[in-house]
Amino acid sequence: MTDPISFDRTDDPLYRDVPLRHRVTLPVLGIPVTFASNAEAVLEITESAFGAWRVLDGSPMVDGAPANVNVVVHDEPEGARVIGGHPKLQYRMPGDDRTIVMSGGSVGVCDAQRRQVIAYVTPTLVADVEHFRYGFLEALTLAMLSQFDRQPLHAAAIVKGESVLLLAGASGVGKSSLCYEAARAGLQVLSDDVVNIQLVPGLRVWGMPGYLHLPVSARELFPELERHAPTLLANGKEKIALSLSDLGAAAPFPVIENAGLCVLERTNGEPSLTPLTAQQLEVELTSQREHGFDIYAETIREGIHQLARDGGWRLQPGHGVGHALPLLEEVFSALESRSRSAEVSHPVS
Repeated sequence: MTDPISFDRTDDPLYRDVPLRHRVTLPVLGIPVTFASNAEAVLEITESAFGAWRVLDGSPMVDGAPANVNVVVHDEPEGARVIGGHPKLQYRMPGDDRTIVMSGGSVGVCDAQRRQVIAYVTPTLVADVEHFRYGFLEALTLAMLSQFDRQPLHAAAIVKGESVLLLAGASGVGKSSLCYEAARAGLQVLSDDVVNIQLVPGLRVWGMPGYLHLPVSARELFPELERHAPTLLANGKEKIALSLSDLGAAAPFPVIENAGLCVLERTNGEPSLTPLTAQQLEVELTSQREHGFDIYAETIREGIHQLARDGGWRLQPGHGVGHALPLLEEVFSALESRSRSAEVSHPVS
């Protein structure tokens, strides 16, 4: 059987001397991360996942000690643990700072204290490009970086000008579909599901303007998605992955400081936008404890407090996400006015 990708091999059964000659350093979430592998294909997938972060090269926002992600492709089969043609990935967290991702023949370990990810993967998993990118490489890298003042918040992020609107809500509420509709309307997307909150030296919202991941059911709203084959994601669900760059909707910069907060709620009927106080927002967001995000329930509180301090909104898109676009424009107008007021109150000397 021919391997689906080529990679440098070793005679050492313990894989201690594998030459990791394919390397790149990228400032992911503003933290320098060196990715190294014995397979060029892994670096190509790394570029598709994190290459957009090069826009931060030379920026003062890049700080902190460097981190490392080493991915070794090895001669192992994936075996029978395959779902819908994709190797089944399983996740374990023996501690808040450690994450393990496993399949039939692959394993990856994130050790945040050592600022390191080490993984041994099969050619079959790497050849399943979107599955490997999202469920393995991104999952382990972001699990590590989330420990370094980059707390994850379960929210999509839509950008207009110098403002970002965070759409917080549970899985299945329609965050990705609304992002896609906004992208089609000319707005930009910073993230379709998760943003990372930095508090020091000031409040910053980080996102990954790489891909939109839409549920297969979105084809009912957007027939043009029929031509896109779905892939299996980390949570076992099939999603359609769309490149934001190909859509012309990738946010040009991965970090924004002027942020607004909106709770997204699925309902039928007419779309509506309701103001929420800071206290109401904090209650809404701190009560959401989905799997994976619940481990940050305490550490994310200060980030939510700062995001919510000027109040926000509850958005109910109604029976069609396209009908919510005028309400998004209304919110962005409020964010722009808020930003101008802040500049008047705190002029730059």
